[in-house]
Amino acid sequence: MPETTLPISWKQAALRLEARLRERTGQVPERLDAHEIRKCYPGRRFVGAWRVYVEFTDKITRGIDVVVSSGFPSIPVRTALVDHPPLLTWPHVESDGILCLLPNMAEWDPDDPFAVAESLLDRSIRLIEELIEGSIIERDFREEFLTYWAYTPHETGERFFSLLTPGPPSRSVQIWRDGEYEIVGEDADTLAKWVCRRFGAEVNTRTESAAFIWLPKPPLPADYPETARDLLALADGAGKDAVEALAKAASDGPDQVVAVLGANGRGGPGLIAVKVPNPKYMSSLPHSIDDPLSKGFRPGHTPKPVLFDRYFRANLVIRSLVQRADFNWVHGRGQDPRTDRLVDSTVIVLGCGSVGAPVACALAQAGVGTMILVDYDDLSWPNVGRHPLGGSAVGHNKAKSLTERLQTDFPHLRIESRDCYLQDLLQNEQEVMENADLIIAATGNWGAESQLNRWHVEQNRPKPIVYCWTEAHACAGHAVTIVGEGGCFQCHIGRTGSPSFKVIDWPGDRNGSLEEPACGAFYNPYGPIELSYVTAMISDVALDCLLNPPTHSVNRVFVTSKHRIDELGGQLSSEWEVESNTELVGMRVFDRPWLKTSCLACGDQVANEAA
Repeated sequence: MPETTLPISWKQAALRLEARLRERTGQVPERLDAHEIRKCYPGRRFVGAWRVYVEFTDKITRGIDVVVSSGFPSIPVRTALVDHPPLLTWPHVESDGILCLLPNMAEWDPDDPFAVAESLLDRSIRLIEELIEGSIIERDFREEFLTYWAYTPHETGERFFSLLTPGPPSRSVQIWRDGEYEIVGEDADTLAKWVCRRFGAEVNTRTESAAFIWLPKPPLPADYPETARDLLALADGAGKDAVEALAKAASDGPDQVVAVLGANGRGGPGLIAVKVPNPKYMSSLPHSIDDPLSKGFRPGHTPKPVLFDRYFRANLVIRSLVQRADFNWVHGRGQDPRTDRLVDSTVIVLGCGSVGAPVACALAQAGVGTMILVDYDDLSWPNVGRHPLGGSAVGHNKAKSLTERLQTDFPHLRIESRDCYLQDLLQNEQEVMENADLIIAATGNWGAESQLNRWHVEQNRPKPIVYCWTEAHACAGHAVTIVGEGGCFQCHIGRTGSPSFKVIDWPGDRNGSLEEPACGAFYNPYGPIELSYVTAMISDVALDCLLNPPTHSVNRVFVTSKHRIDELGGQLSSEWEVESNTELVGMRVFDRPWLKTSCLACGDQVANEAA
């Protein structure tokens, strides 16, 4: 490995660090040369190190190294215990003695890296004292068991996914394998749906039994199973259900018995896995490799207790990491209380253009359990610049292409598409519309949305519909939520589809609509950046409707900065001046009531009810 040429600024910082260590410890720190650094810390990118000695309360003097990379001082120092015990004897001590003191999101002062180094040295001394005393060892090994299990796995689990709900009781579950992936789910049906959504309907969905073992407390490193007998001991300690789940997983003589182990650590539940290979594949066994599990019995007729005993002997196991892919983990790392409500919600998105498609993506990311995307149009190249679908979807239906993308990305959700007009949906699938918890109308088509509004009024507006649109240049955006009380959508929309309230006026020909070199082809020249503020606001309104719906119809409005409006040649409208009591400085979101009027839609209904 070639020597690193370090700039003069690094050398100056290193000298200041050495002086600070001398002042702090009252000794001359021992400089380590490049050869010694590589010997002590192979695979690390340290280029400087200083060793100091500390006498601890057990009367033993130990060396502590302060090590730095070429990124110092912008990258903080690390510390290491020189005479460290074997790996997994003490928590927070890595195999080369490096001490884990800063979490991955730690904040530190880059303007005084020498004070940071001094603080880390002090913390290192305190940590070692605590480890010598011993009271934190078991606690920290258990609370951070995922970290320490990851120090010595046989498999990294990069393609081992869990869809399980991590909690008691221990139980029999299912596993799907295809030679590349291993995915564990609660039952065969749930697992098959996930697999088909993720990998395509043509994939083989055959599953096998596996075991989920909920441990009463996380294992210590001494408990990490080396053999199948060790795994059985862990299961036995977890209770009868755990042992029965292992027995069921072994009952069909699989190539591997897979056990997923769960326990509560400091940050919540964690999962690890142990695999028990079929003994006939273990070449270390003294008997012939051809000796099957059914030795002494007709194939397929080995008694279950005998089969179980032959799996869980002294044969070696495979320890693996596990990646959680259950919906609670994907949507909030298991800490978002909204997830359970959202996964049970159904949303219909009408219109999958530059407004509806980003909103659909945001709702999928938020964890809305069922979505139906509706659009009759195909994606074209002019759409690509401000649409989440790229060039690969050009010429394909927007709703169908977006559904395929989101269903692959979020296989735990249910996402469907309809290649049709809104009017077709109202005529042919009213039950689907009635069962939705929320409908989002982003068609930009007044004829279609007025028909939707009349249908909603006829239904007595039992569930919310959100109508959304942008003003010119996406300098303002609207999301109107229509519910049972207050106005219907048409109450403040003119007969040609013009809203009664707008934020910005555009003098002359600056109203935002431009014409393509084709008859009747008009478009609005805004881009994805300014549009993202509007779609984020609409997505927020949608979540409000699902989690805490308003009691009266309301119009939420996004307005960009006054500077942006002036730059484009617009001016705040008289309607804005009347309703707003404050001067617009930066971007702003505000709510305004959507009051009831005697419009042709709900006014007719009021008259009919009175008659």
